[in-house]
Amino acid sequence: MKLQVKKLVLASVLGAISIVLSVTPIGLIPVPNLSGSATTMHIPAIVGGIIGGPFVGALVGLFLAFATMNLFFALGVNLFACFIPRILIGVVAYYVWIGLKKGNIAIFASSLGATFVNTIGVLGLAVVFGNFTLKQIIPIIALNGTLELIFSAVIVFPLVKILQRQFPLK
Repeated sequence: MKLQVKKLVLASVLGAISIVLSVTPIGLIPVPNLSGSATTMHIPAIVGGIIGGPFVGALVGLFLAFATMNLFFALGVNLFACFIPRILIGVVAYYVWIGLKKGNIAIFASSLGATFVNTIGVLGLAVVFGNFTLKQIIPIIALNGTLELIFSAVIVFPLVKILQRQFPLK
């Protein structure tokens, strides 16, 4: 029971951070393309997946999806493109981390894999649902995807190392 409470607290705190990132300039880094910004909002979901497991990661991703839903409405993008990839961020992070035996390289790989799922998932589903063309999203993936991969690799690693010591859940 105590472990479940810790996981719920972790998911809530990281979800709150995702919400704060979604309404502040810290969560959206300006870039010169159709999207206008690269995101760091997915980073708490990655951390949640690695530290708390797939349920915590999915829950933080769900917080993120609700926090960014208004952006999708404004662009007329299908909400599946908002929710599905965001929920999968932490799940992918966890399973990549476990699959690579929980080491330092696994943290980097998890952050990269989860970021890839977010960027490709959101934009890919937007193309599938006819909101954008493939030609429109290629520059977004090239610039935003690269920046988001770098941000997540640099930010997730130290956060996970600190939280693993301070918030042992497993």
